[in-house]
Amino acid sequence: MTNFKKKILLLLVVVSTIANAQFIDKDYTQISVVFDPTITDNGFQIGGGEIQKIMHWGYTSIGASTYKGFDVSYTDLIGTFGINFNLFNNDVVRYYSGFRLGLIWRETTPFPAVGGALGFDIKLSKFYSKIQFYLGMRLWTDYREDQKNHFYGDSSGYKRGTHY
Repeated sequence: MTNFKKKILLLLVVVSTIANAQFIDKDYTQISVVFDPTITDNGFQIGGGEIQKIMHWGYTSIGASTYKGFDVSYTDLIGTFGINFNLFNNDVVRYYSGFRLGLIWRETTPFPAVGGALGFDIKLSKFYSKIQFYLGMRLWTDYREDQKNHFYGDSSGYKRGTHY
């Protein structure tokens, strides 16, 4: 396939996705357990939790994580706000994008962090159950003052959240 055909195909996919995107028609709250597979060489660990308020046009969240797998452990407190959509006019697939702002503590010293996030959630439970289960993935990048490489998450950092 030529480069021009690939660009046309990508444009058609993007346009059809945007044409089928709808704002979310109800407000709800998600509580998430965050797994971070990039945090240590020994594999993933449960890093923390997050609470998200999903609204008609957007979302806001606050999350905290503690990671002990380093020489100097750290704790972060990150808030996120942004916009979200449902795909194909149903509430099974939600995708979102937003800004991240927070603090990271290395030992007792706080450092600022600012960045962006892009993710999606897929509903796994029935439509009429009171408790609904979601599985999602989030790509993020942060500018962090607490380490030598200030940008973190740009090439390999991602978080998987299981939303309950």
